[in-house]
Amino acid sequence: MALSCPSCRASMTATPFRTHIEGEVEVDICWPCHLIWFDHMESVAMSAQSVIDLFKQIHAHRADERQVVSLTGNCPTCNSALLQSFDFSRTGRFQYHRCPTGHGRLITFMQFLREKHFVRTLSPSEVRTLAITVRQIRCSSCGAGIDITHDAACTHCAAPVAVLDEAAVAKALADLDARRDKRQAVSAPLPDAYMPPASRQSASSTSGFEPELVDLLVTGVAAILSITLD
Repeated sequence: MALSCPSCRASMTATPFRTHIEGEVEVDICWPCHLIWFDHMESVAMSAQSVIDLFKQIHAHRADERQVVSLTGNCPTCNSALLQSFDFSRTGRFQYHRCPTGHGRLITFMQFLREKHFVRTLSPSEVRTLAITVRQIRCSSCGAGIDITHDAACTHCAAPVAVLDEAAVAKALADLDARRDKRQAVSAPLPDAYMPPASRQSASSTSGFEPELVDLLVTGVAAILSITLD
């Protein structure tokens, strides 16, 4: 039986992924909310290839309508109220919501990729550079809008503005297939790397912006896939 998304209550999609020991786990994903439900220990069992597979699936769903995530919700297994929790990886703090009785945890795409060391927080200078070209973006964690001319973090969920860490992704891809030497050319200047073509503007332009919010995580995935996986 399909689990219900703790945010929107719609049915989640059960998705199989390979583990480090060549087994398989089946995680539940809500694509409109960009949320993943992991049963106990499923997250740490996913292989590096499975994370890349998740990149591909995020890219495939890039045109889907995105919903703003509710900050409250219940465990889809026992209906207990989920508890906000924090942990640390080498790329910084990440957050998720866990079942108090141990059934599992709910995490956004962005927070999951931060946990796996593929996402980093933009520095203040990078945020200022980005604000010259695009004034508003979509929070990759909860889906709310961020006016980066005033805020360096989401005012809805407090997640800082973050992007894919190109070096970490390039290393993961190189480890998976050493023959793909062209992955070493992933890096590009900040504004061009993270903005889709329709949203790029002259750096001298300070008035008007693309009304559709840019998700830096999704566009970063698209840029990396277009370079390395074609």
